[in-house]
Amino acid sequence: MKKENMNNKGFSLVELIIVIAIMAILIAVLAPQYLKYVEKSRVSSDQTTVVEYINAMQVLAADPDVTLSTGDSYTLTNSGATISLSSPLQTLLVNEGMLDATTAAGGKLQSTAYSTATLNIILKYDSTAKIWNVVNNGGTVEVSGKIQASGSGT
Repeated sequence: MKKENMNNKGFSLVELIIVIAIMAILIAVLAPQYLKYVEKSRVSSDQTTVVEYINAMQVLAADPDVTLSTGDSYTLTNSGATISLSSPLQTLLVNEGMLDATTAAGGKLQSTAYSTATLNIILKYDSTAKIWNVVNNGGTVEVSGKIQASGSGT
């Protein structure tokens, strides 16, 4: 007797188990690298966000049409993942068109590194040098910059 050709369609159970095992190994090897890549991109995004705020503070200090009061507090801080601007700084940045109201109300930090870091960036007037400085006042994120006051200090 002749055996008729069996018309086997599909995969055997062993083939499917082998493919699943290979996929599991690939996922186990690549997942940590992917998570590191995602966190690295979040840190980069947070750095860009903080630099945008600092640049806005520096432009504000350098603008001769803006009068900054040495009695006001111009600070940028964070509480966990939320960036907060002091009220005078927020008002000036919105009024001068440097930031929209939503961005000035406070940005969000996405990375673990920046959410656990301390931001305490201050725009303050140095009366002896007659310049406005953007300084890191005890924060754990390194920031520096000096802008000439151009006679805008009162």
